[in-house]
Amino acid sequence: MAEVYQARVAGVVAAQLHIATAMAITHNLRWVIYLSAASCIWAADARNGAMVLEQQGCQQCHAVRGQGLGHEPPQVARDLGERLAPTYGPHTLASALWNHTPEMWTQFSAQGVRPPAATETDWQDLFAYFYALQFSEPVGEVGRGKQVLETKRCTDCHSLTNASTGRAPSVQDWAHADDPVVLVYQLWNHASSMKNTFKQNKIEWKTLTGRDLMDLTAYVQTVQRLAPTGEFSLPAPETGKPLFDANCGLCHRDSMSLAMKLRNKNWMDIGADIWNHSQKMPTVRMVSPDDMRKLLAYVWQLQYDGPPGSRVLGQKAFVDKGCAGCHQGPINKGKPITAFSIVAAAWGPARQAHHRMLTQGVPWPNLSPADVANLVAYLNSPGPR
Repeated sequence: MAEVYQARVAGVVAAQLHIATAMAITHNLRWVIYLSAASCIWAADARNGAMVLEQQGCQQCHAVRGQGLGHEPPQVARDLGERLAPTYGPHTLASALWNHTPEMWTQFSAQGVRPPAATETDWQDLFAYFYALQFSEPVGEVGRGKQVLETKRCTDCHSLTNASTGRAPSVQDWAHADDPVVLVYQLWNHASSMKNTFKQNKIEWKTLTGRDLMDLTAYVQTVQRLAPTGEFSLPAPETGKPLFDANCGLCHRDSMSLAMKLRNKNWMDIGADIWNHSQKMPTVRMVSPDDMRKLLAYVWQLQYDGPPGSRVLGQKAFVDKGCAGCHQGPINKGKPITAFSIVAAAWGPARQAHHRMLTQGVPWPNLSPADVANLVAYLNSPGPR
């Protein structure tokens, strides 16, 4: 696993992934999604997910934002570029695919189509692609970035020209905005002095959105005469865990855990939340650019993974859903069970067994996203099944 991880991640990964497939999607999807299960960590690649979708023939029935394999989008099934669920994440997508399985098999049989033969890694990448379609960063707009500086009253202190106001550095003299994360750590480190300035001048705290940060980056890059880019460079998320535990974990735990609270945000949405949250903190500890990147990567993974499942509820679901009738003994066989391996089993090695179950009149068990999360927790727990 370590060799695979090094080969796929290769240290700090620039998350600029261009999706170029027969579906002719032109969005620049900047996502290398890191996923963790037990002690194994690997990267899921949205770019490969787009290729999996095409190679497995999914677009014979499904369009992706109106694009099918040919010139005309297929009319058979739902567009996969649509918002498929209110909250995205591996457990949600695994639930949707699992519950859709019997209908899909019926369609395959009726049309004489061979079912997909995707591996667990393919499903990881495919989920990353679906996630990227929903939460890719917007392209920054230079004009709007300048407007944000003016309407948020940043220009009261920060000049937009080389001339200084005497209160704070001009935009030209800010740290080079090589990517949007630079602004996030600058804003965070600036928060303490900003709070004092706002208080002295009776100015209300100015909140920002992820879109604001992208537009600000575009404008600052123009002022600083940098090549425009929306690329991110983020490290592996586990590098941010010690920082998060030391600085944020005291408050953000249990019901306040960010895995419980964050939903459907892209990286810059999280960056904006970090700035907006700083006004509520009595002290704001300074961080380095590298540390901010680590924190962003770790917090984003918390959101993607979602709340951890319950072993107890997973055991109940295993019995109530009828799994225990056929599955006896250890299921994972030393390998962690994930939302992806559940889908891979249903559509891969276990397909024939599941198909026999349906032909014998055994009802197909529907799994909610919570069921998937709980089953993963139960199946990975020690002890007999």
